[in-house]
Amino acid sequence: MNEIKGIGDITRGASEPQKTTHKSGTSFEAAIQDALKEVSDIQSDAEKAIEDFSKGEVKDIHTVVVAMEKADMSLQTMLQVRNKLLTAYDDIMRMQV
Repeated sequence: MNEIKGIGDITRGASEPQKTTHKSGTSFEAAIQDALKEVSDIQSDAEKAIEDFSKGEVKDIHTVVVAMEKADMSLQTMLQVRNKLLTAYDDIMRMQV
């Protein structure tokens, strides 16, 4: 019920920018930045696994393939989240006030 009471705060004024925070205290922007950093780290790990395999430091190809697939899945997930955010933004922009 507390979330419903918070909706009334929208009428305060559009000139005041507000940062909405999650219960844990992180903003939406920080959550997105953390997710992007995590995807970047996974991509870096996959690149390092490929590099180590090419140098002969890793003999197990399965480890490299798993790292590559994990990087691909995280990138695809990030792209889908981006697409959903853009769709939501477009829907909001089309709303008549």
